[in-house]
Amino acid sequence: MMRHAILALNAGSSSIKFGLYDLEPSAELQLVSRGKLDLGDAPKLSAKAADGTVQCDRPLAGDARNAGIDALLDWIESELGGRKLIAAGHRIVHGGREFVEPVRLTPAVIEGLDRLTPLAPLHQPRSLAPIRTLAVLRPDL
Repeated sequence: MMRHAILALNAGSSSIKFGLYDLEPSAELQLVSRGKLDLGDAPKLSAKAADGTVQCDRPLAGDARNAGIDALLDWIESELGGRKLIAAGHRIVHGGREFVEPVRLTPAVIEGLDRLTPLAPLHQPRSLAPIRTLAVLRPDL
């Protein structure tokens, strides 16, 4: 039986932090890897296993925010070890009064979150950027 994995993202101004979790049947989520995409002057992808072992530490080329998500997905696919990535979750800075609990990110929800940009103009666009990139690269998630 194929095991499943879930990706959690937290996009900030200079990095996108992530956690990759194993979804075992009838068990709690188990951390597989955690890391970040550094988006500053020297963009790179770094990741560590749950035990702290370095799994990845490589530079990124091009537009780090978009290329970083692509590089992260490529790396995850190579590291899943028989797991299938079935979902991605995102931390969003501001959900206003409409989004007060987790929801599936449909185009209408993303549009609604985008309308809240005036409430967090420095953070909301950066939270939504990887969502849009992931929706193009992996619309099945």
